[in-house]
Amino acid sequence: MRKRAKGIRIGSLLLLLVMTMAACSGGGSESTNDGGNAADTPAKKEKGDQGEQGDKAMPEKSSVKGEVKVISVWGAGLSDKFNTMMEDFNKDYPNIKVTYMPQPISELATLVSAGEMPDVMIADGGRFPRDWIRDKLIEDLTPFIEMDPDVNSEMFYEPAYRRGGDPDGKVWQLPWLVDPNFPIIYNKDVLEQYGYTEIPEMNSLQEFGDFLKKFWIVENGEQVMTTVSPFEIYGNFNSLLTIAYLNGADSTNFYNPETNTGTFNDPKIVEALEWMVRFKRENIDDDRMNNLNAALPENTTRFAAQKSLLEPNVIVHVQDNMKLNPDLQLTTMPAESLWIGGHGISMTVKGAKENKDAAWALVKWLSASREGAEANLKVLGNISAFKDNPYFLEQTEQDPIMKAAYDVLQRAQKLPPFFPVQYETEFDQKFAEVVAGTLEPKAFLDHMTKYTQSLLDDQKAK
Repeated sequence: MRKRAKGIRIGSLLLLLVMTMAACSGGGSESTNDGGNAADTPAKKEKGDQGEQGDKAMPEKSSVKGEVKVISVWGAGLSDKFNTMMEDFNKDYPNIKVTYMPQPISELATLVSAGEMPDVMIADGGRFPRDWIRDKLIEDLTPFIEMDPDVNSEMFYEPAYRRGGDPDGKVWQLPWLVDPNFPIIYNKDVLEQYGYTEIPEMNSLQEFGDFLKKFWIVENGEQVMTTVSPFEIYGNFNSLLTIAYLNGADSTNFYNPETNTGTFNDPKIVEALEWMVRFKRENIDDDRMNNLNAALPENTTRFAAQKSLLEPNVIVHVQDNMKLNPDLQLTTMPAESLWIGGHGISMTVKGAKENKDAAWALVKWLSASREGAEANLKVLGNISAFKDNPYFLEQTEQDPIMKAAYDVLQRAQKLPPFFPVQYETEFDQKFAEVVAGTLEPKAFLDHMTKYTQSLLDDQKAK
């Protein structure tokens, strides 16, 4: 998920991959991905409904045997913590050996050529490459879900489950981790200094902008106070995405997987970018900002130096900031702007054939069990997409950061768009011209629509 690198820790799965909208996240580093945001996902199966094969009892956990090889986007950086988590898994499934492969998914083609095919793959949620499906590399999980009385869609945060499906009703991923975007951290002293006691409800671009501009304060020609810029929300695409969502857009305004159509120039997106540019022109002067930044203490930020009121943060950055300043306060971005990033788990065709019971047991434990959900948070420091997580709820009573994450998850209904083509380089290059004022928002978005649609059409023709 293309997001700012600000002390991101590989050991924490909330570290953000570039533009994974998010990410983990929005546009992304694995951008040859299938769209997973269709409204018509597989039919929901109520807990206890065993589907067409409901009379088939699931095997006892101790009787499931096999060896399962797992690969992830993090490669060796996750090895130690993942293996620690497998100690808990083996308490439930003592006869399954899990081997975590040190190679990242980016080396998958090399591994396949060498005959080292994994059984289970962990990737950005909803952003599994389209080639995986076309080349029959991953398995449709729908039959496994239908036969298993312990798994159903209601167990998961709905947007997280939705991101792993497609318009045909197939499920290519079960959700594993969720990335709630975005909590807000703010400096209470700065808020009170300018006459406010709390961050108000902001339910529109107008309300959001009216509040923010009160903290872009200039005295004697110098910038003395700031707050977040609409262009500072974890990179170019995530900034546009979040502001467009606040303006009423959702993932389908960017990309429709059913028709394979990209529409960057949707009116809601155009309005959002025009608002962003207008806000900058009216409130943010680059020369004043350069002078302010030059005057900050070395290796600090405007926010840490209390020269900025608030920042939207991913959870790992909330944690980092609050370690530096425990007096920071928390709220969330406006409800309409909220979206969920994260990661999901797929089963390869090899795993589904050669290690079916063992591979499914691991997928199920990681994504759809209390034990797995608790281990995700305790060992990895990340929040599971599985809702029935008493340990997480317990933490929300003790930890304001977990409470903020929980609040976002209860309110977020949107996902990032999952374009199955690589558009990011062109987006960033042209977006820089918009920020510099040499390219108008509508012209930029028209260009990106034509550029992306050409990639989509070329891919379909292959």
